[in-house]
Amino acid sequence: MATSKEFTKDVLDAYGARNVRVRAMFGEYGLYCEDKFVGVICDNTLLLKVTEQGDSFAPHLEKESPYPGAKEHLVIPVEKFSDAEWMHELLDLTWAALPDRKPKKTLTGETPHD
Repeated sequence: MATSKEFTKDVLDAYGARNVRVRAMFGEYGLYCEDKFVGVICDNTLLLKVTEQGDSFAPHLEKESPYPGAKEHLVIPVEKFSDAEWMHELLDLTWAALPDRKPKKTLTGETPHD
């Protein structure tokens, strides 16, 4: 089952004014916070990348892979969408624990800022 646009709107609404966006990818959606890839939305389910900090904050959350062969992600229950403080705390912990994006290289092998 594919994710509905209504569900992606619900996810974005749960994060309110945060710099969170979704991007269509492979029939589902990637979730980005300040241009850092933090999770996916698959089959009307929000899945955040597993980090030690996020796992410690919410050890009760189930984990599942968004697709066969993928690493497990934290499954965020829809019931938590209305708890802005909890949603923001988990997102902040996840975002901070993930590495920064590496600059893309151009065809010459240089980064755009070299």
